[in-house]
Amino acid sequence: MLLVCLSALPAWAETPAQVESLLELGHFKRAKAIVDAQLKANASDAQAHAWMAKILINFNDMEGALAAAERAVALNPRSAAFQGQLAEACAMMADKSNPLKGYGYVRRMKKAIETSLSLDPKNTDTMLVEMMFSWKAPSIAGGDRKLAVRIADQITAISPVWGYLAHARLLQDQGQDAVTEGWLRKAVQADPAFYRARVSLARFYCCTATNKKLDLAEKAANEAIAVDASASGAYELLAHVYATQQRWADLENVLARAERAVPDDLGAYESAARALMEIGQDFRRAERYLAKYLSQPAEGRQPSHAEARWVLANLYIKEGRKADAIRELRAALRIQTDYEPAKADLKRMLNS
Repeated sequence: MLLVCLSALPAWAETPAQVESLLELGHFKRAKAIVDAQLKANASDAQAHAWMAKILINFNDMEGALAAAERAVALNPRSAAFQGQLAEACAMMADKSNPLKGYGYVRRMKKAIETSLSLDPKNTDTMLVEMMFSWKAPSIAGGDRKLAVRIADQITAISPVWGYLAHARLLQDQGQDAVTEGWLRKAVQADPAFYRARVSLARFYCCTATNKKLDLAEKAANEAIAVDASASGAYELLAHVYATQQRWADLENVLARAERAVPDDLGAYESAARALMEIGQDFRRAERYLAKYLSQPAEGRQPSHAEARWVLANLYIKEGRKADAIRELRAALRIQTDYEPAKADLKRMLNS
């Protein structure tokens, strides 16, 4: 009888951990397919709406994310996690709005943060939203970098690995390589099986440090793949390293591995193309990689097709191929009419 009852459960009864894992590893397309099915079966599923908000943020659909977060909170206002998701959606809307509208979203964000932390003072997701707002916002809007650091300290007391990553994130653009590296290495040591920590260390060595260490980036990326070979991030970093070093056989090998492991995320091709453009080498190869990247819909958190076509246009600009560059810039703007880099470059090209 127990087996019969269990078999009668809906297909998504065991998906919460699955969806959370997909979101953590950047598989937003796969998570969206599951969540779409849940909402089709039950439009009043508050958790599904909250997940959808997170997914849509990563597809740069901030209006849709806000609507989904609002729906989750309306269905269950006593969930600290849902209030935190609403706070994040409001923060993202504030970031893209004019100052007047942005102020309204900031007020809503602060209210949602207050509610979330009153329900669960140790909700780290909400604390991370408050931390990043405090770090990035101007003081007139409520920004306070000392508060951001204190919040990172509080997160460290709750979850050391997330706290160390939080401290590293605050220093990402500050040119403090030694301190940032120290925080990231502590995050890896705190939870060696946490993919995000290892790929964050690899990205630091590869891309965000003032003084790049590509040998250490390669090592850290391979260690991340050993933890989980199904995520795209580490392959993208290896592709960047091998392209930068013009290690063509290794580059082609890692791109093939990435496509086999993550066929619905071609981010490694785009990463390699950008690296080739940075070093000014093998533009034909870069063009081929961008065409490959554009051959299927972009994964969440990856460059949009508008951005990829803008990158391709800049490749053509470097080569003096004005007509091809204009074509790609116009294509980018057909995809995203408000994509400012493409608008600016197209205006400059037409006036030159």
